[in-house]
This record gives sequence, C-alpha cells and structure tokens, in this order.
Amino acid sequence: MERADIGIVMIDAKEGITAQDVHIAGYVVEAGRGLVLVLNKWDLLTSEEKEEKVWRRQIRTALSFAPWAPISYVSAKTGQRVAQPLEVALKVVEERRRRVATPELNRWLRTMLGQREPPTRKGKPLKVLYVTQAEATTPTFVFFVNDPELVHFSYRRFLEAQLRQAFGFEGTPVRMVFRRRGEEP
Repeated sequence: MERADIGIVMIDAKEGITAQDVHIAGYVVEAGRGLVLVLNKWDLLTSEEKEEKVWRRQIRTALSFAPWAPISYVSAKTGQRVAQPLEVALKVVEERRRRVATPELNRWLRTMLGQREPPTRKGKPLKVLYVTQAEATTPTFVFFVNDPELVHFSYRRFLEAQLRQAFGFEGTPVRMVFRRRGEEP
C-alpha cells in the first residue's frame, strides 16, 4: 500500500459489507491513499436488492470515515461494467494530484468565513487567518489560526465538506492541519 496511489476495495454484494472490508478501507484511508469501492457480483442480486440508494446508505454507514469514496457496481462473471473501477481510479489519481493555488484557497476561505463564522470555544473566538496547500499527493491543507485548540471537530468537518464542494478531491482523503501563525511544522 505504501507504493500505491489508490486502494480498490472489492465488496461481495451477496455477502454485504464485512468487518474485513471496513478494516481494509480504513488502512487505505490511514495511509492517505485514494479509495475506490467496488461492489462485485451485482448480477446475483434480485431487482429489489439492486436498489442503489439502499447500498449507498449501507456503505456510507459502514464506511462513515470515507463518505467521499466513489462506488462502482460490477459483475466480474458477466463482465458488466468491469472497466469502470479502473476509469474511476484514474480520475481519483487526478484528484489526488490536484493543487489549489494559495490565493484561490484564501478567496474560498473568505467566502466560507462570510457564510459561517468560526465558533467560539472556551469563551475565545477562533480566527482563521489563511490557508495553503502543503502537499498534493495526499491533499494536505494548512490552516493558520489564532489557537489550534479552538478548532472544534464539527467546524473541521464543515471546512472539509466545503473544500471538497469547491475543489473536488473525490476519492481521496483530505488532511487538514491547524497551526498558529509562525509555528514550525
């Protein structure tokens, strides 16, 4: 996994999502690699069992740590959509390598701060000063703030969701680091 860009996790549609599937997907995300989920044996399911909304909900519940992972539905036996996971993986590789210029990130940040003011915590307001992308292979964004301890996990999730909505990064984990201005890495 250390040399891979993408981890493709094959899920048996008849078996459903197993603890091992979740465990392996967790390793992929922890390693900072892109993740593509492939639901195999799609041909063995009845039309009622093929309800994509139900599968998406099950997958999103079991893999709540990776709601951004794309899902492909295939049948290796019949050859139905077997090329799709590779196509999706190649798109994820592009997303992983995307760089966003600092001025563009800071325009986005000003817009976000205008829409939703950072929360106060422990009686102190969080001030987000600026953001920059430090690394592209696992998209890593460094947010410079007045006090990193004031960043609540819900605000972190909000920023990540807005960052993904604005710039993409489908199929890849996004790392966000919060530092005090002038603080060394």
